Amino acid sequence: MKITLLGSLGNINREYIPRLVAAGHDLTVITSSEKRVPDIEKLGCKAAVGSMRDVDFLTQTFTGSDLVYLMISGNPAQATDIYTMAEQQAAVFKTALIKSGVKNVVNLSSIGAQTVDAGALYAYHFIEDALNSLLEVNVALIRPVGFYTNLFADLPTLKTQQTIYSALPADILRAFVAPSDIADVIFEKITAMPTGHTMQYVVSDWFTTAEWLENLSKNGISATLQLITPEQVRENYRSFGMSDRQAELYTQMTLKQLTPDALYDEIKASDYHLGKIKGTDFAKVFAAVLKGQE
Repeated sequence: MKITLLGSLGNINREYIPRLVAAGHDLTVITSSEKRVPDIEKLGCKAAVGSMRDVDFLTQTFTGSDLVYLMISGNPAQATDIYTMAEQQAAVFKTALIKSGVKNVVNLSSIGAQTVDAGALYAYHFIEDALNSLLEVNVALIRPVGFYTNLFADLPTLKTQQTIYSALPADILRAFVAPSDIADVIFEKITAMPTGHTMQYVVSDWFTTAEWLENLSKNGISATLQLITPEQVRENYRSFGMSDRQAELYTQMTLKQLTPDALYDEIKASDYHLGKIKGTDFAKVFAAVLKGQE
């Protein structure tokens, strides 16, 4: 099968690309960097250098593919308005798919795409809606929850103050996922493409911040939780260089986690994929990274 993949050799792609190559598929990997070409070719793939925002480039690269894997790469947080960026990207994807005649699409979306008050995460609904409007194309949407790697944002204050600053109380349930578990689902969808339009959530584990702190303690990290206000959350995002609009959307995304039932009930009621990498596993990785910085 001829497959074209967005996402270069990111944390997810590099987990499943070797498996697709081993299975005998003909892969083209899109990258925005010429520097990535040798590494892509070493894996037995073709490299296509260009931008996911270039509709002509995508159309040309997609043409002849049996299946295309889509995702938003780069750092959406750097956009002035993630909604505008996602809406524009959705139009590019849709146009390129129609012009290239691709009939099978696997798309990496996100939790929150279904929830209008999920702030920045709701941006993903623009792309989902565009793909779902392609009635004669098989579309498999994959919605992962928050990445374990998001927890690395706490490394600086853990290192200097042994403190995690958060707007979320210690007893709030949270869902996390590892790239390797997302990769398992992508591989499954690509190699056994569902018919029609489907969607599946991906979760590796569920735990509260209190349980996370306990896991860190078991790995030699003593830490406390310090609650902060929504305004402090906004200021933190602004300090990263975000526009006021972008900071507001990311703050709304963060505060949505204060109502886990509303955020997670749809997942729990669905046939979601439960991955292998648990919080106890990632705590060991996290501790090693923190200790390596000391």
